[in-house]
Amino acid sequence: MGVPVPTFQEPGVSDTFERVGYTVVPGLYAEHVPELVSIYQQMLDELAPSDPYFEPPMTGTTVIGDLELRNRVCHAITPIIARHLDEVVEGYRFLGAGLRVKQPGPESALPQHQDPTMVDEGCHWSMNILVPVIDTTPDNGALRVVPRSHKIMPKLRSLDLEDRAETFTPHELTDPLVETIPMRAGDAIFYYNSLLHGSGPNMTTDARPMVIGTLLSAETPVTVYFRKPENPRSLERYEVPDDYFNRMENFERDHKLRPSVGRRLDDVNDSYDVSLDQIAAALREGDS
Repeated sequence: MGVPVPTFQEPGVSDTFERVGYTVVPGLYAEHVPELVSIYQQMLDELAPSDPYFEPPMTGTTVIGDLELRNRVCHAITPIIARHLDEVVEGYRFLGAGLRVKQPGPESALPQHQDPTMVDEGCHWSMNILVPVIDTTPDNGALRVVPRSHKIMPKLRSLDLEDRAETFTPHELTDPLVETIPMRAGDAIFYYNSLLHGSGPNMTTDARPMVIGTLLSAETPVTVYFRKPENPRSLERYEVPDDYFNRMENFERDHKLRPSVGRRLDDVNDSYDVSLDQIAAALREGDS
């Protein structure tokens, strides 16, 4: 299955990215690590003990209940990440960045999954950038990916995550194919939103903060999708503002609701019809 490909500045990277679904840029933000650590620490200092941020084992800026603090943190981080993107990729829109934090404990493991669809993936691309604020290792939950999975997994994924189970593959299928990607603080990884990715539990005593941001192909609006319960082959499509997720007062509640901002576009038919056996065969063929 062909996929639209970002244009990376370094020769050969676009081809590799198209093939495996991700690329790592060592040290891209190394000089900014002290500033990112300071922003993170100041955020922790200002959070009220009762803030929803402290409830989930995987937390971050989207979960912060203090909207003023949430926006202030994102507005501090976004220009730092924007500063070096032109060195890596061209023809993009940058939606901004925030923090994704894995709290200590076995419950912080994140199974392999795809992110919700944000563009028409038949015509445009979307990818995330992750920048660890501290070194990431298998012990504190380094990123894990299934290379080449973006080529065979679904292109339409509902924002409310009601179809999330359909985007998972059985662990016995993916586990032998997972690659763990330890990173140094200030490294950057770019990966397709459609790539299967996750992370192990953070078994250390310290939280593992990472910066996360999103890039889209140039002039591409943000579109989110909701699968219709009465017709699972049909998804409602909405165009929403770039800061849609940061506007949510309660992320755990609001991401499951139809947007109250932006506009309803149309319904999209989901023609994806690939069995687990076909997915397994495609992933193993790519691994050979």
